Amino acid sequence: MFNFSKRSIRNMKGVHPELMIVFMTAIQHSPIDFGIPNDGGVRTAVRQNQMFNDPDIKTNCDGYVHISNHQIAEGEEFGKALDFYAYVAGKASWNKLHLAIVAGVIMTTARMLKAEGKISIELKWGGTFGSNSFKGYDMPHIEIK
Repeated sequence: MFNFSKRSIRNMKGVHPELMIVFMTAIQHSPIDFGIPNDGGVRTAVRQNQMFNDPDIKTNCDGYVHISNHQIAEGEEFGKALDFYAYVAGKASWNKLHLAIVAGVIMTTARMLKAEGKISIELKWGGTFGSNSFKGYDMPHIEIK
């Protein structure tokens, strides 16, 4: 059984509490350890825009015209997305298989918690963005529908 590091917990600050419940429960049932990277939780508009302009980072949201679910939207209290990485053999892994396994655990945990009445949200996995099939577009991303 795994638990989040203090850094991963800090990186979830400002994210919707029910999304945090899902992740905190999922890590305890995951066969692969995982964590939340520094930019994996709430982002400012400035940081989102920096990421948008970085050719090595995939995001369609510029932080100003197109607001990311990682930002706290006007009139909202919380961010609605978390990015994650697998943690394998003592280091971060962005291997698609590792990320898919972790995402599967997170999505299954969310459905279970909702069925039990412990959360009210539904989630969407970035690995299926723009498609009903597995495309791998944004593998390490989970957001509230």
